Amino acid sequence: MNKTQNTLITPSEFTILLISIFTGIGMLYLPNAVIKDAKQDGWMSCIIGALYPLYTLILANYVCKKFPNDDIFTLGRKCFGKILGSILNFVFVLFFIFVGTTELAGLSDTFKVYTTPFLKKYQIFLAVLTVIAYVSYKGMKPLARLCQVIFYITIILVFVPSATLKYGSYLNLMPVFGSGFRNILKASKETSYFYAGGEIIFFIYPFLQDKKKLLKCGTIGIVVTMFIYTWSAFLTIYYLGIEISPKYLWPMLTLADSISIPIINSFRYIFISLWALVALRCLSIYYFCASYGLNRVVKKVSPQAFTIILYPIILYLSGLYENPIGRMHYTDMILSIYLIYNLIFVSLIAILISFKKGDNFEKK
Repeated sequence: MNKTQNTLITPSEFTILLISIFTGIGMLYLPNAVIKDAKQDGWMSCIIGALYPLYTLILANYVCKKFPNDDIFTLGRKCFGKILGSILNFVFVLFFIFVGTTELAGLSDTFKVYTTPFLKKYQIFLAVLTVIAYVSYKGMKPLARLCQVIFYITIILVFVPSATLKYGSYLNLMPVFGSGFRNILKASKETSYFYAGGEIIFFIYPFLQDKKKLLKCGTIGIVVTMFIYTWSAFLTIYYLGIEISPKYLWPMLTLADSISIPIINSFRYIFISLWALVALRCLSIYYFCASYGLNRVVKKVSPQAFTIILYPIILYLSGLYENPIGRMHYTDMILSIYLIYNLIFVSLIAILISFKKGDNFEKK
């Protein structure tokens, strides 16, 4: 892999990059996903769901120690052969294209409902795609720096709805463990969908300057994300309750609506505008992963060329989602399949390289 000083990322940039890929548009409807099964205990499911990215991180750390300069695409070809490995790698890359299109469609739906109903979907797509394609085109280092800047906006947006604590009721959280551990565990499977994307670790760890800090930085990123998810679900249940929250497509926006600032007519518009930056950052990562991943599968085409090629493809695919409810349904269905595929794929690579030692495997 070609690595120069301006493409390597620092441990702190790696941590924030990981947090950034987790916190996207899905955050706005996360509470409803856990309330469906775990009811008032849904916030607990966000904690258990973090086991999925943690498992991915442990595998990535193991693989990194064995082959610190080889990403998952190189290892995929070494483990499964050139043809089968390339096919499996391509399927893996399609995951980031799919999630990117759902995120883009979700951002468009949010804007059409709450802020810009006068705009057509394709107009929002074009505006957003142009920005994220440009960021992706610039490469890993500028993307990491962008994530660092917007990270602080994310923290603000997570804590601002805390003002609703004085309006909610602790009775909405009662009885604790009332839904039963089985339902809490079942809801944690829904939460794991929101942690999808952590697989990015497998092909960005070669960019990490100090690879010895991979496990530490990754753990910090997952714990911070777990806190953000848990706090968001907790606040929503505390303020709205398990009966009212499902009536809203994006319950987190309802919390923003409840915040009253004297000189501002509606805090919702400010919240959505700032959240759009958070979503743009997340979308930029998915776009970069897709273009870079395709380059690793088809090396004759540069990542920059794939950035341009992907533009009309993602534009078209994003427009296929008819409505928010249908989009969420198909997203959950396809993500459940992809989570299994990704787990099997990365686990097999970790298992296979554990049996391969010495220069023979390195030269394969």
